[in-house]
Amino acid sequence: MAQAADDAGMPALADNISMWNESYDWSQQGDEWSDAWGGVAYQWWVTLFSRIQGFVPAGRILEIAPGYGRWTHFLRDLCDELVGVDIAETAVAHCRKRFAGDEHVSFHVNNGTSLAIATDRSIDLIFSFDSLVHAEHDILAGYLEEFARVLADDGVAFIHHSNMGSYEPGSYDPHNIHWRATTVSAELVERLARSVGLRCVSQETVAWGNEKLLNDCFSVITRAGSRWDRENDTAANIDFTRHEMATARRISALYPRARPALAFGAQERSETARSHTTALELAAGGDAATARSLLRDTVRGQFDPEALNDLAVLAHRCGDSDEAVALLQALICLHPEHTAAHENLAALREARPE
Repeated sequence: MAQAADDAGMPALADNISMWNESYDWSQQGDEWSDAWGGVAYQWWVTLFSRIQGFVPAGRILEIAPGYGRWTHFLRDLCDELVGVDIAETAVAHCRKRFAGDEHVSFHVNNGTSLAIATDRSIDLIFSFDSLVHAEHDILAGYLEEFARVLADDGVAFIHHSNMGSYEPGSYDPHNIHWRATTVSAELVERLARSVGLRCVSQETVAWGNEKLLNDCFSVITRAGSRWDRENDTAANIDFTRHEMATARRISALYPRARPALAFGAQERSETARSHTTALELAAGGDAATARSLLRDTVRGQFDPEALNDLAVLAHRCGDSDEAVALLQALICLHPEHTAAHENLAALREARPE
């Protein structure tokens, strides 16, 4: 999705909203923008996940300009809650329908700079890709002020924005820069971040769709003093198109696309961690019985009893009867109704020498 005007042909914000709501052909749901990678999944795994993997799973993710949910499809499995904001009502309506079965996901229309839906210091990861590249200086400045308000103490933002402001006007063809904003650069974003108490901790400029101009930048931004805070680490990736994009496209020709239902289960892992923390807090407060019950229920829900039973059988076949007995005892403790586990444990005890 596009978010703002530029001086090289991108419409003003009001016209921009009208274009995405009324004029743009969404029949491919925005997936066509990943064709250079060979498809959405290849762009996600090769270009995106490899860069954000250290920040997920996250408690609460805020996605700016999800469009029709190209990245939401993956992000939803990496958090406890995901909030998407977009200027296009049609995009928000589509995402609400597409992800209606995900109770932890919600979408809202915003005005192109506001993150009013998010409360102060509540967001663990802000994500925006292939959208804010069209946003000019004033839009980025407004969003960074909001980042300073909504990011959690150790929150981080990963945003994809223009770097065309680092080039002198007239030194490039304004009609061949993929509608990138011309007043934004990596240096500008770093200055804007510092002005509101944030820090850029890495900035990778990339040659997007060409082999000469570093027209885009991926910036990682956090609070000054957060656990991610450090001196800005910068890199210039002039080979982005001819190597990274091309590699993904080659992979896409050799191997099948990801299954639509593929998920990490990171949400479940995060919920387990939260239950574990709560149980320890209860135990520290003297309520060991409630802590034990909570943790037992959590473990029961995470382990497949059939897998534990089969693992015990395999351990026995491999000659490790002690492990087999221990696994079956644990299984019966967690799932006392599991008949096969009782039968297998009885058979093992009968066969074991005294």
